[in-house]
Amino acid sequence: MGYIVAIPLLPAIAFAMLAPMSNRVRNKSLWISVAAVLVALVLSLVAFVQVWPGGHEGEAVYHASVVFASISTVNLGAGVLLDPISAVMLVVVTLVGACVQVYSIGYMHRDARIGWYYAVLSLFTAAMLVLVLSDNFLQLYMAWEVMGLCSYLLIGFWHEQVAPRKASLKAFLTTRVGDVGFALGLAVMYVTAGSFDFSVVLHGFQWAPAVATTVSLLLLFGAMGKSAQVPLHVWLPDAMAGPTPASALIHAATMVAAGVFLVARALPIFEASGVALTVTMLVGVVTALVGGMLAAVQHDIKKVLAYSTISQLGYMFVALGAGGIVAGFYHLVTHAFFKSLLFLGAGVIIHAAHTQDMREMGGLAKKMPVTTVTFTIGSLALAGIFPFSGFWSKDEILTVLWHGEHYVVFALALAAAFVTAVYVARLWFRVFTGPEQSELKEAHVEMLVPMGVLAAISAVIGFGSPYFAQFLGHEGEWPAAPIALTSTAVAGLGLALGWWAYGRRTKVLNTRPLKERAGFVYGALTMKLYFDITYDFFIVRGYGLLADALAVFDTVVVDGVVNGAGALWRAGAQAGALIDRYVIDGAVNGTATLVRAAGAKVRRIQVGRIQAYQGLMVGAIVLLMLWFVVKGA
Repeated sequence: MGYIVAIPLLPAIAFAMLAPMSNRVRNKSLWISVAAVLVALVLSLVAFVQVWPGGHEGEAVYHASVVFASISTVNLGAGVLLDPISAVMLVVVTLVGACVQVYSIGYMHRDARIGWYYAVLSLFTAAMLVLVLSDNFLQLYMAWEVMGLCSYLLIGFWHEQVAPRKASLKAFLTTRVGDVGFALGLAVMYVTAGSFDFSVVLHGFQWAPAVATTVSLLLLFGAMGKSAQVPLHVWLPDAMAGPTPASALIHAATMVAAGVFLVARALPIFEASGVALTVTMLVGVVTALVGGMLAAVQHDIKKVLAYSTISQLGYMFVALGAGGIVAGFYHLVTHAFFKSLLFLGAGVIIHAAHTQDMREMGGLAKKMPVTTVTFTIGSLALAGIFPFSGFWSKDEILTVLWHGEHYVVFALALAAAFVTAVYVARLWFRVFTGPEQSELKEAHVEMLVPMGVLAAISAVIGFGSPYFAQFLGHEGEWPAAPIALTSTAVAGLGLALGWWAYGRRTKVLNTRPLKERAGFVYGALTMKLYFDITYDFFIVRGYGLLADALAVFDTVVVDGVVNGAGALWRAGAQAGALIDRYVIDGAVNGTATLVRAAGAKVRRIQVGRIQAYQGLMVGAIVLLMLWFVVKGA
């Protein structure tokens, strides 16, 4: 099964081939990226079939590793681990990635840098595939960071515009905050367990509850950043400034799913803690409600879907916090398909309507039948309506909560499901009904085919609910009738309210009375519950004030010290010059003058006449005799 290594390697090679090319050649070589992900999809399906029927909980179907670095007695390795969880994720990532790349041929065909876009898509896909195949947390973290780089490049793809530049920086910095927690968690993990390997950390080590809580909460903080959980959710709505197909990849199958995958992988450590599971569940339910309520007041169609993604990711964390790895992971899979479908559908709608504002849309149902049908399937799946996939995975989560006696969280999750149905109805009626627009036309076939594939999967995949549980090594069963009927009734009420508020169109839709009744709550929601304003005031502006204060300190103190030292040096240099000129040079030159003068006098003695020398000798004897006489007296 060595071909498993080729699955992430193929898109990585595509990136390595495209990146060095000139822009002109790269734009004509898109087939390299598309072919790589399609072959990776085929190999992923082969791997999935070989793992089938699954049930290998905690046991690898295929495992290979190599040591890439040694530090003293510590060996750091890179490996490939194929088990039921990674087999499912391989199919999800490559299938959604293939749909996005084929769709992008039509969506991005006029962009002058489409080749670079495909190169980054390939690297992004490769990083996610490495992440899901990792056999240790260090390798997972490395792939995690590469995905962060790719998201920065894709969100800021149109960097000549202000909004994408700011959004890419916001996404990069916000997720880095969470990554600090992830890195610290890895440090504590290694100090405690002495390894990063899943086989040791998850199955071969007995965790003390306190240490398990520390590691779990740090890993959770990293997952909150990547999967946009409150309060680290603020980057994801702004990330809509990037290309819409990239949004489908980031917000459906790769980056945001990575946090959920991390918690699912590390769930044995969370279970050893107990406290971490409760925190995970609380973070998830708050995020599910906050994301849903914020989605209900957005006018940008992509931001509605972005906040919806935040809410649905919260659902996944709720399930994992309740110990339901099957429910949480199953919702990750179904969400990947129907949410990527909705994003791709939004791209078609934006192209046709030439706007992202839903208030400027309407009448698409008659002009764009294929888009209407596929988008409707995705919408019903998101709302949790039978028999579409979201119904099955959402009920799995509610069942886990009910059986776990988390009744308060169960009620809050139902409330989130109600809000979901409301904003789904609001979006659908505003976009597809009402006055028809004359310039609307259906998308290119390369955009419609991927949407059709994703719609078909979203429509039928739910019927495999019990088999999915069995594949992951758990007992599978159909949703309990009371819970299914309750959730369906709640979703139906939400759709009915959405129709009452936004679907009863005559000539003009008037929602002002509804807004007026909502009062302060509606105002707070339109202000994004003040998260962005709070961060801007205390962090962004605070950082700016600190930077200004440091600039003043630099000018007054540092520059003063430097300038004072410079003046002192110049004064010292001038004094030194005087000393050098008049003292040192004077002493040296004076000595030389004295020597020359003495030499001139002494030279006169050497006249070369014997009589002169005799006279000097007689004079010296006379002087010597006088000295003795004086001394004797």
